[in-house]
Formats: sequence, C-alpha cells, structure tokens
Amino acid sequence: MDDRVRQALMTSRAEAQTRRAAGELLPPLGPIARALERQPPGALGALIAAALGILLGLAGALLTGRADNADAASFYAASLDLRDAPLTAVRNVEPRRSRLIEEILTAGAPERLDAERRRVADRGGARPKLVIIFDDMGIDRRAFGEVMALPGPVTLSFLPYGHGLQAQVDAAKARGDDVLLHLPMEPSGAADPGPKSLEADMSADRLFETLEWNLAQFDGYVGVNNHMGSKFTRNEQAMKRVLAALDQRGLFYIDSLTTGSSAGAKAGAAVGAEVFVRDVFLDAEPGRSAVRRQLALAEEIAAKTGYAIVICHPRPETLDMIGPWLTTALARGFELATVSSLRKIEVAAAP
Repeated sequence: MDDRVRQALMTSRAEAQTRRAAGELLPPLGPIARALERQPPGALGALIAAALGILLGLAGALLTGRADNADAASFYAASLDLRDAPLTAVRNVEPRRSRLIEEILTAGAPERLDAERRRVADRGGARPKLVIIFDDMGIDRRAFGEVMALPGPVTLSFLPYGHGLQAQVDAAKARGDDVLLHLPMEPSGAADPGPKSLEADMSADRLFETLEWNLAQFDGYVGVNNHMGSKFTRNEQAMKRVLAALDQRGLFYIDSLTTGSSAGAKAGAAVGAEVFVRDVFLDAEPGRSAVRRQLALAEEIAAKTGYAIVICHPRPETLDMIGPWLTTALARGFELATVSSLRKIEVAAAP
C-alpha cells in the first residue's frame, strides 16, 4: 500500500471517529444510511446484510484486537488536533538553538537515515541526547507492552482517564523510564480530547477544579504535557494559571506544540514555570515514510544542537519504525534520555 492510499485510509478512519465519548464503540452510520436511501428496494436486503457483517466485524475487532476498550481509535485521534502544528518546532526560548534548527530546515530535511553521516561530531565527550515521549498511553494495554519491549529509557505520557494506570506507571518506572501526565486540553477542531479536559473559557475556579481532578488520577509523574489543546494553549491567561499551579507542585511542562500559536513558553516565562517545547513530531502524518523522515530530522537536530525532544504515539507503523532506530542509536553516537534529564541536557548543550 503506497503512502497516498494509506494517508487516505488514515484520514477516513480519523474523521469517522472524532467522537470518543464512553460507549461509542463504532463509527457513525450516517454514510451507510445515506447509501441505503439511494438503493432500489430489491438491493436493500443485501446491503443491510453486508452492513451488519461489517458492524459485527468491527465489534469483534474491538473486543479481541489491539485495543481493549472503547477508545481503540485513540491511536489516530490526536492527529486531528495537529493540522496547524509545525512538525518541527523552531523555538523562541533558545535563540541560538532556534537559529541552528532554522538552518537545518532551510537546508532541507534529510530524506533517509544515514548511519555513517550521522556519526556525530565530537561534543567534548558528550553524546547528543534523544528524548522520546510516547503520548496517549494508558488506553491500550497491548500497546503499553509493545512500548515496554523497546530499548530505553523512554518517556511515557499517560492519559488520566486510562485504565489500570498505576500498575502501568509503576512498571514503566521500575524499568527506568520516565512518566508524564498527558493533560487533555481543548482543541480548535471537532476532535474530542476526552472527559475532564481543560477548556479555554473556563472560570478560574472551574479550571483549577478540573486540573486537580486530572492530577489526582495516578501518582509518579515528573511533569505534564498537553493532549490536543490547539485552542487552549493559545489562551495565555489560561496557560499562566495552569503553569503556575504545576510549578507550585514542582512539575515542569512540556509543550507538545499542537499549534504554532501556543502561548506555553511565553506564559511559563511570565509566571516563572519551567517549560520545554518538543522539537519533532514523528507521526503527525501517517505512513512509515513520514516517520522515517522525521526520525532522520530528529537525529539531525540532536547532532547539531545537543538534543532533540521527540513526540510520537504507540501506532503500529511508528512502533515498527522506531524499534530498530532505538536499537542502533548508541552505535550511531546518540544516547537515549528521559524528560527528567532535560535540565542537565539543556545546560550541557548550551554554548
């Protein structure tokens, strides 16, 4: 299947499942109903039987396939909120690093991984760091197991409304991985970030109450990053409130940068909160070739700036590509690092 066909299928799947409310096991039936209306009476029986077969197949897949709950489509839901997200972030909080990233992008993103070319230049004995964050954890137990089978350390970001969260968090930490809270925030479009998401027009009292609910769902996270949030993160006042509350708890914030207009870094500076910004999304675009390009870009940024903060999701094509990449990272001159080491990493990478 080529990338264009795969992208069309992914888009169709995502658009059909923008609603993720509890109990919504199957895609909307509107298109099927409209198709039935257009058929002559003699064809309705066959079409209805075919439709029932499809529905039973989907139900069976949900009960026995990759996902173990009604949120099986969550692998792709996040991409609905990434339509205006830059795939690579040029950050205004570190001017020198931003200039280097701009130069990389101006020169053209590398199209493939090149082991020899990526044997990185000497940085005084320090290897460039790759900080890999897996978003949307806690929904699919099988996906959790697949991430745990990857080389580490990595960072897992758990949705607060997931299932069996504490056991998964404890297992990840026991392996030496870091854990984040994947905080649901209001998107600009129709995608549903899930229950108890932060909304841009919430009063201060309601915002803090909702934030507290999310923070109380499990223990052991070292920081927070946003789930969706292309609308919420544009609201500087709302972001100031959230970041100040996180800072009081000793938590840092990683801006997933689901919009290029995020106020996260500016709001963090205003309230004195610690904010980091991701550099690369691996799989905002579907397809293995897209993931491969983004992996090469992450290496380029890490090699030239000292580190790269990379966000991805536990999707099949991402896991297929990232496993061998992580396995050979050390041989190519890189080091895997967790988010809690970001403070030291930024100091070491500074000129």
